[in-house]
Amino acid sequence: MLSLRKIGSNAASLLTSDVLNRTTTFVLYTLVARYLGAREFGQLSLALALFYMFQVLAVAGLKVHITRQVAKDRTHTGAYLIHGCAAVAASSFCSMCALYGFVHWMRYSSSTSAIILTLSLALFPYALSAVFESIFQGWERMRYIPLVNTSVNVAKIACAVWLLLKGQGLYAVVLTILGSVTAIAGIEGLILLRQFPTRGSRFDVHFCLSLIRSGSTFLGMDGILAVLSSLNIILLSKVASETQVGLYNAASQLMTPLPLVYQNIALSMFPLMCQTVENGFRSLRPLVEGAIEALLVVALPTVAGLFFVGDWVLSVLYKNPAFLQAFPALRIMEWILVSQVFTSILGWALMASHREKINLTIIMVDGLLNLLVGWPLISRFGLTGAALTVLITRTVDLIQHYVFVSRLLSGISLWKVTWKPLAAAICMAAYLAVAPGRVGILTCVSAALIYGAALLALAIWSSGGPREFKLRYLPLMSK
Repeated sequence: MLSLRKIGSNAASLLTSDVLNRTTTFVLYTLVARYLGAREFGQLSLALALFYMFQVLAVAGLKVHITRQVAKDRTHTGAYLIHGCAAVAASSFCSMCALYGFVHWMRYSSSTSAIILTLSLALFPYALSAVFESIFQGWERMRYIPLVNTSVNVAKIACAVWLLLKGQGLYAVVLTILGSVTAIAGIEGLILLRQFPTRGSRFDVHFCLSLIRSGSTFLGMDGILAVLSSLNIILLSKVASETQVGLYNAASQLMTPLPLVYQNIALSMFPLMCQTVENGFRSLRPLVEGAIEALLVVALPTVAGLFFVGDWVLSVLYKNPAFLQAFPALRIMEWILVSQVFTSILGWALMASHREKINLTIIMVDGLLNLLVGWPLISRFGLTGAALTVLITRTVDLIQHYVFVSRLLSGISLWKVTWKPLAAAICMAAYLAVAPGRVGILTCVSAALIYGAALLALAIWSSGGPREFKLRYLPLMSK
């Protein structure tokens, strides 16, 4: 069993890396919006959405599979490194060809097409980086990931700022992104060769083909998820305008941090889940319920805050009144933060139980629903239709995950994991609804303090008093 401290350390490493990547992407969005305009903002949003969608094909579903196999037997690290790199070399080439065909089929403008295809050159180094990081995760040495990403991403932002101040356009920013992805792959590869036992393995065609087949289920899941995350942007780019794409992405960016927390905590718990499930599926239940309750403590106050002060947050971050048009869509989309708490933990629990085919089935249903619902809603309502599509799809996704995992674990106590953070969030929402004066930092801080005080009071009361609260929670904090 991993200690809470080790899980926290690994989660912090992964979270630091992902937050830094997302933060630098957000900074790039902001710089492009301020220096180049709304159209370029939409072009960059579309290019990165397509890059995310096709990078899944480049990785070929190998990241989770390699992590799981290396975690079980680290003596095979060299074999998975060699064959993983060979596999993603072929899949990256196929991914770039597919992206070229898609851009030609969509008939984007020449400038938009050039931006997208230039960024596609980063697919191969990104896929290599995914193989390297899967080995880091299998060895539970996630600290190398933020170590590399921090230096490279800081350099990326500095370079982008310098180029924009010099009057360069969006193409220069995209070249900067391409260079940073390549640098990350190169540095991680050097660390892997020097710090891990990777020598002595020979290339085996049959092993490589077996590796590709083993990743096919994960490729299917990741591919549909990537299409789901990018589909609304693609539909908006086709039936609306690049400005609508920019507004949709502006609202989505505000909700990016929390899913990163969910995903990285769940990923850090994945090795523990794989070990715990050996004692039986029911042994996963306390771990799953505890993780869900902990994430709801963060998710519910965020939803309450965005509902009441989301327009203020948009104006502060983007410094442009035009982005206030995204507030109605934000109020709809923010509710998926609650459903993602459950699906992020329950999805990894299924994979730890070797039920990834159930995940694939769930995601296929989500993809079909998104397409059937999204096309008419976005065609009719534009930005609002895209927000409604996301909410409907994520709600159905939550229901499916809950039904399958609840059967596997012989039930999940929803009331037990939700009542304390929900009651505290209601107190916070009541304050924001009646808060006098103009919304500002003081209002947000006051609301957060009210939430924290209410949550602490409920936790003490449910424990049976201050003494019992200390006996129950202090040992956990010291581990």
